[in-house]
Amino acid sequence: LLPEGGIEKGPPAAQFFDYSVFKAQVQELRVAFPDGKFGTSALSEAGLLHTLAVKENSDQNEANPFSAVVKLGGDLGLGAECASIVEVMQATRQLIDPEDIIYDSPAKTIGEIDMALNKGILINLDNEIELKKVQRCLQDSGWSTRNDAVPRIGLRINPQMEAGTISVTSTATKTSKFGLPLRDEPGHVKDLFLANPFLNTLHIHTGSQGCPMDLSAKGIKIATDLALEVNREANRRQIQHLDIGGGVPGDYDEDGEKGGGSLYRFSEYREAIDSLAPHLWSEGFRIYTEMGRSLTCKMGWTAARVEAVKDVGGRRIAVCHVGADLFPRTAYQPHNWPHRISIMTKDGDPKEGKVMKQDVAGPLCFSGDLLATERLLPCIEDGDIVVVHDTGAYTYSMHSRYNSRLGPAVYGYDGVSEGGNCRFTVVKAAEKPQDVWQFWDSPSYAEVTDS
Repeated sequence: LLPEGGIEKGPPAAQFFDYSVFKAQVQELRVAFPDGKFGTSALSEAGLLHTLAVKENSDQNEANPFSAVVKLGGDLGLGAECASIVEVMQATRQLIDPEDIIYDSPAKTIGEIDMALNKGILINLDNEIELKKVQRCLQDSGWSTRNDAVPRIGLRINPQMEAGTISVTSTATKTSKFGLPLRDEPGHVKDLFLANPFLNTLHIHTGSQGCPMDLSAKGIKIATDLALEVNREANRRQIQHLDIGGGVPGDYDEDGEKGGGSLYRFSEYREAIDSLAPHLWSEGFRIYTEMGRSLTCKMGWTAARVEAVKDVGGRRIAVCHVGADLFPRTAYQPHNWPHRISIMTKDGDPKEGKVMKQDVAGPLCFSGDLLATERLLPCIEDGDIVVVHDTGAYTYSMHSRYNSRLGPAVYGYDGVSEGGNCRFTVVKAAEKPQDVWQFWDSPSYAEVTDS
């Protein structure tokens, strides 16, 4: 992709997705959690659907909402977990079956709920206000007298456990904003299920990065036990679906050779669940997962040209064309969100030579716009290329308009041949100034054209 005439003639930054890595992660997930039937219950409709967290692939789509990635996930048999109604629309645009879409959000409007109900999408309700909205939608639409398929409607619970090592990505703590708390009012959530017979799904998601697998497995056990308790008291299989969330952390420290793209193997996660909640698989529940970062993190990498280098206070600082505009978490919480960085020459070859402590800075107008501080790297020069690894999740999806920087192009490829060749396709074209102007313009503002 380096243009004739040198890197100076080309775009200052680009992002890349290696689809072969994504496919390998999906396969590993399926080996550990096979799609198909579980249990021996004669009433069992149990099976398992893996969904891709749309927000994450830029990252749970919260991981990666790019059309090409969502569509590839669908082609591989994945559903889509969506954190906004626009992500729901994106999934349906890519022909994901509504039966395979989950709508999670802590702030659903009544119109969004009504739309999801009518499309047959699984809705996980976050709070009692949303429950009242669903009651109204069901009453207004006459669901009780219709012969349509029974809507899948669930409650997200918060078991109020301890946090992982990163508090902001721990979603099942004592004061988490997500879900209905179990400990504040013991028995209340169970009573909500029993008072609303249409509730047939239970959702648990303990967190993501920084959450150990035993913590996630503990949350799944609590959810499974609650579902069985509700079904016993209801004297029927009221809860038929269990959404056990995602939460397998991504591995930002390794090259993926020992552990794929997640901090621990999916098989290890399965073993942790089997140890604490073996009854999850034997009670006839339809089970859903919401993996995001662990599927898409390793497939992405981002390249940016070094535009300037300076020595300040005894430290070398290299300024490149990506920073907090794509990596806000790294800029604001570098101790929690570090990325591996490699340096290439302007010809695209690995930079060699003695390493030294250097800062890698982004292009934005604030001092904290740093990708790395005092990182041991080969001596960086202007025209070199900074490669940021593990950017297939929570990168472009967190893009900021600060300073009106243009979003870089995104390219996809399906692995590299033994001869070092690969075929690139455009996932997203690089933004043009008109794209940014459209973002800032009001509808009545005259269109800006080039003179």
